[in-house]
Amino acid sequence: MNNSNNIDNKTSYQAELFTNRLKRKYKELRKQMRKNRISCYRLYDRDIPEVPVSLDLYEFLPDGVDSVLEAARFMAAQNERLSANDPVVEKEIKERTWAVLYLYERPYEKSEEEETIWLEAMAKAAAGVIGIDINHIIKKSRGHKSHKEDDQYNKNSHAELNPRHAELRERRLQADKMLQWSILSESPSSYAAKGQASPVEGLIQEQGQIFRLDLTSYLDTGLFFDHRPLRATVRDTSSKKRILNLFCYTGSFSVYAAQGNAVFVESVDLSNTYLAWAKENMKLNGFTDKKKYVFTRADCQVFLQEKAVAAKGGKLAAEELYDLIILDPPTFSNSKATSDVLDINRDWPQLVKDCLNILTPGGKLYFSTNSERIKFDISKIPPKTAAGSNFTCKEITEETIPVDFAGKKPHKAWQFTLSK
Repeated sequence: MNNSNNIDNKTSYQAELFTNRLKRKYKELRKQMRKNRISCYRLYDRDIPEVPVSLDLYEFLPDGVDSVLEAARFMAAQNERLSANDPVVEKEIKERTWAVLYLYERPYEKSEEEETIWLEAMAKAAAGVIGIDINHIIKKSRGHKSHKEDDQYNKNSHAELNPRHAELRERRLQADKMLQWSILSESPSSYAAKGQASPVEGLIQEQGQIFRLDLTSYLDTGLFFDHRPLRATVRDTSSKKRILNLFCYTGSFSVYAAQGNAVFVESVDLSNTYLAWAKENMKLNGFTDKKKYVFTRADCQVFLQEKAVAAKGGKLAAEELYDLIILDPPTFSNSKATSDVLDINRDWPQLVKDCLNILTPGGKLYFSTNSERIKFDISKIPPKTAAGSNFTCKEITEETIPVDFAGKKPHKAWQFTLSK
């Protein structure tokens, strides 16, 4: 009995710590995010060692608001209502708000029953702070699993393995750990995950763009928040340029590049599912020109090698080179759709070298990785491209970390610039 009381008291204490931290961060971030037209962001990320969870907030647009112009008009009207202290608007917002609560691996064992009770307490704390129904908190867990059994990017309905699912392994976790995940909520979202109802999905707005997200079918939801500043940089520097987005996932960088008036955007990924998702996101933002916006299903390593060889052999015309390349690969990939195995800690020099060889004079490459183990050494890359061009390199990690990840390093990033 005493042990049970101790556990209950400890859980209550940790829930209180979690609540206090959430209140402070929610107050700090909410107005700032709305001001910048951002309706999904990270609210908590393992800030307190005793509370090893992250919490992502999603404020969906209402049904029927499905274009950039409609979203802008809606958000402007909503902000006016908020400024006027409209008593109804907050209730409407809460009804469209969801949160995903991720439980990370602990350094010690906890029984399944204790963990369930503990996580439910954290979910209730989160729901209370945000002001949403407990059923709008989607609980997920991440934990160790063997390499062969890993299916973290399978759909929860156990649909056929998507090639990209294995390829995205560890994308947002500590380097080179094989992980599993599961939906833990006994809420409508958990039933959706089991194929018993529709997934929890909808449209969100980010800095003027809109994206369709799915909160329950996969571990990740369709948009990586930590690259928000770099996406804005790409948008602001894409005018009249040819853009290549490698390992494009759901195409967020491509949408930003198109919004920045790029003359050509090529999105490359191995997964038909994610390419279709990327196409949908482009269409939602009004970008449907099939000649300007190209979606290529390919192994990115092979794609780059073939392009680089063609450029070196003079078989790639100057107008086929790229002015800006986004290279944000997974840490590890052993996709069933290809015999190649990607290990970014080993393979990054070749990927970067191939990208540099297909850049135009003055072109830029943005290389980012989530691996904490990467050993970046510029001497591993030839000092000149195959065409004899020099380049500069600088780390841009700090300026690419958004405010909701302040104090964290969810990724590392470098900017390469080819001489003119």
